[in-house]
Amino acid sequence: MNSKITQIISQLPSLDFEKSKQFYQEILGGKLVGEYEDLLIFLWDDNEIHLWKCNEKIVPENSSCYIRVNDIEAVFERYKKILGDKIALKNQPWGMREFYIIDDSGNLFKFGQPIQ
Repeated sequence: MNSKITQIISQLPSLDFEKSKQFYQEILGGKLVGEYEDLLIFLWDDNEIHLWKCNEKIVPENSSCYIRVNDIEAVFERYKKILGDKIALKNQPWGMREFYIIDDSGNLFKFGQPIQ
């Protein structure tokens, strides 16, 4: 049998669906494609991301997603225009150039590209 994983979708906790909808659409640039009682589904640069309803603040504060991009400078500039000095681009000792964004619930998004 030659099976393989075809897609991995991040499922992150949300403390407030209304605030999350605003953040994921206005800040991250995602498009809401599904809304259910306990689940939001966004399409973000042709990738799905799911948010599930959570009532415990500690859960999103300990959740994250790593996003590899092909042009870290361009992606950084896109979000710097919106977030200003809240984000910084850094070369990391593990060979990645990265910046981080924290959503309204506390989920951490790490954006990275290998240092050439």
